[in-house]
Amino acid sequence: MTFSPRIRARTAVAAAVAAVLTLTTACSAGLGGPASSRTARDGVIRFTFAPDPIWDYMNDTGVVEEWQQESGYTIESSATWDEFGLFAGGHADIISTASFEVPYLEEQTRRDTVIIGRYNAERSRILVRADDPAQTLEDLQGKRLGVFTTVSGTLVWSALVEQMHGLKLVDGDFDVVVADIQNLSNLLARGEIDACICYPDLSARELREGSVRALYDGKSSADLFSEIEAPGHDGPMGNVFVARRDWVDDHPGEVSAFLDLWDRGLAEWQQHRDEMIERYPQHFAVSTPEDIAFMKDYVARHDWVTDEVRFDAQWADDESSIFDLMRETGVISDDVTDPKFLPTEGVQP
Repeated sequence: MTFSPRIRARTAVAAAVAAVLTLTTACSAGLGGPASSRTARDGVIRFTFAPDPIWDYMNDTGVVEEWQQESGYTIESSATWDEFGLFAGGHADIISTASFEVPYLEEQTRRDTVIIGRYNAERSRILVRADDPAQTLEDLQGKRLGVFTTVSGTLVWSALVEQMHGLKLVDGDFDVVVADIQNLSNLLARGEIDACICYPDLSARELREGSVRALYDGKSSADLFSEIEAPGHDGPMGNVFVARRDWVDDHPGEVSAFLDLWDRGLAEWQQHRDEMIERYPQHFAVSTPEDIAFMKDYVARHDWVTDEVRFDAQWADDESSIFDLMRETGVISDDVTDPKFLPTEGVQP
């Protein structure tokens, strides 16, 4: 199972960007700190997660402590952007990553994995300056397209652009510029690039001020994928929960309890979304009252967090179809296999 040479060659850039992010944007999570060096053991879940507002909120408000007391399980967590590294080193039972990056995770870590839960949809948009007449990426051929990496969400956009317009996004019809994820929308507003694959929560100021706008009626890559390939589907997922296959097989109780905890977390998000944005503005790259207010309104209209962590077999099939699209469009090689899923929606532990 291998990724195409075009994608593999870009992983060093992605790693460098991740390193920069670790130094410049990492914020401590509720149970942050170094990963546990202990080996896996019954009753303990070693969970590694990038800094996250819902996880912080559940720790700070006692939800995790309450869950531990009621479930009888203990969760050891560490906050880091290097989830792949800790997983490869055997220091995590569960991590999060994009669903479409799981085959690469397995290839790099040489560990069999299974997707046990869903968390949020791939939320990136194509942004251009407000005065740019472009309607789609087809109007931007040869222009400078800013990305923070040529893997991650760029994989999905590459497949969509090929499907919709017959264009090659990377090493093809655009001048791709790799830049810091937090600076992309600012570079766009200043005219240093012509468009970007940007996350709305890292573009709040420019979107609020109206200096940039989104193409495709503001739809994310997940929105467009749903329309084109899987009507009604909420993916592909920018974050799913992935676990070692052997650990899942040996610890069904821990898996079920972990999903229960995150169902509570998703419910807390729905009930206290505004409070979380106010409480942890750093997770949304906002600081001023104006940007915080904008982000509250934006997320209320474009929430990328799922309602439930568990999924059924049909959802897994729909999520897997992103791999069909990426293979059909040459974004990944034909020998890349779909990730494995563990449907548990409606299944009693």
